[in-house]
Amino acid sequence: MPPRSAIWGLGVSQCVYWGIIYYAFSVLLVPMREEFHASNTAIVGAFSMGLGISALLAPHVGRWLDDGRGIALLRYGAWLGGVLLLAWSYVTSLTELYAVWVGLGVTMAAVLYETAFALVVRMIEQPQSRLSALAIVTVMGGLSSTIFVPIVGTVIAHEGWRTALRVLMVIWVAAAAYMEWRTLPALHAAESRLTLAAAPQRSRLPLGLIVLVGVPFVVGIFAAMALTTLVIPMLVDQGQPIDRAAWVLAALGIMQLPGRIWLGRGSTALPSSVLLVLPVILQATGLLLLAYAASLPIAFAGVGIFGLGAGLHTLARPWVVPQLFGVASAGEVNGIIARAQGIARAVGPALAALTYGQFGSTVVFSLLAVAMALTIVLATRASTQLAPSARAAIE
Repeated sequence: MPPRSAIWGLGVSQCVYWGIIYYAFSVLLVPMREEFHASNTAIVGAFSMGLGISALLAPHVGRWLDDGRGIALLRYGAWLGGVLLLAWSYVTSLTELYAVWVGLGVTMAAVLYETAFALVVRMIEQPQSRLSALAIVTVMGGLSSTIFVPIVGTVIAHEGWRTALRVLMVIWVAAAAYMEWRTLPALHAAESRLTLAAAPQRSRLPLGLIVLVGVPFVVGIFAAMALTTLVIPMLVDQGQPIDRAAWVLAALGIMQLPGRIWLGRGSTALPSSVLLVLPVILQATGLLLLAYAASLPIAFAGVGIFGLGAGLHTLARPWVVPQLFGVASAGEVNGIIARAQGIARAVGPALAALTYGQFGSTVVFSLLAVAMALTIVLATRASTQLAPSARAAIE
């Protein structure tokens, strides 16, 4: 097992990588649009293309992770990201922007959660310690938007978007250097010990079970993207000030943390079956509240409950998949599910906005609540496939 400091280092790197390569784009959108005299759609298209490339690569990355290449992926992906961030700060056209985001899509596939989760799963055998480590990584990743969106906005306001990207590049490279110096050696040592101790064999993957497990996660990501896209417009259309509407949406990120922090303490754990089903129930409940939210408190409660479920859901997949499919195949299975989630992440905002324009928020969030509720059946069935020892609470 790697030292606790290595797990925290992995979590810090996820905070940096998610904050820069994912959440910063929304803040950089407006100044890039103005400089390039382009539409929102044209600029966002580069980001969507990067997400699509990352999604398409996910199963291949998963197989590489199962083959023990996670540390190499994390290393080379991190340094590639630093180079591409610097290149991004010098682009002068949409063509160059799209070219950079081809590379950043590859970077996302290499350095974000899937690789970090796979490393934790492969290197920590004790179930409670593994769950605690996964929680630490997701807690740090969950702080990324809270930390980096204000930083990017402040630098853009004072120095412009190109300088902001160069500042982000420095932060990114510093995180990559720390990983190279302290975290990766500890992870490599832990992986070497595990490889010497056991060499698990990959078995044929049961497609039906992958679908059973994966659909709730895919629907959850689609719902999260729709919620993120529509909550502020919905509340503004209801007559609420935009600053108050923004605070409601902020509950989504904040409320993802409590469950992860609780599990990250390592003192107790939810049964695996509950960790698979409970987040789906919470997300469906939050969406239903949003469908009929006539006031800010109800909207805040809906977003908060959804966020609590989404935070646990992010943790559930890397925790449950190795139990169902084995450690040797966990990377590939997670990659297959991640590809579907990536597609949902890319198309969710556009479909949600289109439906909102035609039918309004009540219809959108009601449909999402029903879809999420239907996946409770799938999550429950998947939980019955867990071994009795995995379904039981871990003491």
